[in-house]
Amino acid sequence: MSILIIGSLNTDLITTTPRLPLPGETLTSTSFTNAPGGKGANQAVACGRLSSPDTTVSIIGAVGTDTFAAPLLSALSASRVDTSRITASPSPTGTAVILVDSGTGENRILIHPGANATVQVPDDVFTSAQWVAVVLQLEIPVSTVVRALRLARSAGVKTVFNPAPAVAVPEGCWLDVDWCVVNETEAAMLTGVGVEVLDGREGVEGAARELRRRGCGAVVVTLGGRGCYWCDSTDSGWVEAGVAREEVVDTTGAGDTFVGALAVAVVEGRGAKESVEFARTAAGIAVRKFGAMAGVPWRKEIEV
Repeated sequence: MSILIIGSLNTDLITTTPRLPLPGETLTSTSFTNAPGGKGANQAVACGRLSSPDTTVSIIGAVGTDTFAAPLLSALSASRVDTSRITASPSPTGTAVILVDSGTGENRILIHPGANATVQVPDDVFTSAQWVAVVLQLEIPVSTVVRALRLARSAGVKTVFNPAPAVAVPEGCWLDVDWCVVNETEAAMLTGVGVEVLDGREGVEGAARELRRRGCGAVVVTLGGRGCYWCDSTDSGWVEAGVAREEVVDTTGAGDTFVGALAVAVVEGRGAKESVEFARTAAGIAVRKFGAMAGVPWRKEIEV
């Protein structure tokens, strides 16, 4: 079996603060570090670490020729991800500035795309290898994502789409999505449903149904400590978070862990509910650790 991720690779510049600063306010942080990241890289690492040994995980992406590139490639390789399809760009490696509130574990993120803006997919991407599933996000050009979704559907490859950060996409692309995974904010932006409406279960279910109406085969709306809701053509349900608030250390990358874990479960042929529960468990482990990529668990941590 094999999984392909097409997505972003960033260096995360992470600073921790007792609280997030107000507009115009300057605070002194309690720590600073940098680490490999990017939604594409994080989701690839999740697929690599959570897959069984007989599953191959590869990523298509781009980095610069700067000092940030090598640590990213090394981190991916160390997590069982094939990096041979990553290209070198004259643009700098993408970066993400991340502020983490040490009191709540919540974060704020500012991204500079850099080389990620140059990512493209070859015409034969899905015919040159036997991919079972492809995972996509929106930290690379929308045109690249839409094209990849179309090519994957034509080749019979399952698509797991995480439309984040949420931006406008062509209406027809939803027909090429087998699994759509969004958080509360993304669900509101993509469907036009008010964020306050998603505070209630009926609002969440309505947003998910709207994405299904547009053509998605299955939809998951993740809600942090409130768990998640999923629905497909035959069934739906709620899955509790399974993590107490006081156990949360850092939510950065938890959504990427969820997406990668879901892709692994889908490739392994698990049912919809079991796939979502597997992803929930993986994300629950991730929020108990610090760092986006560092927090991604290995399969043995879930199977204990």
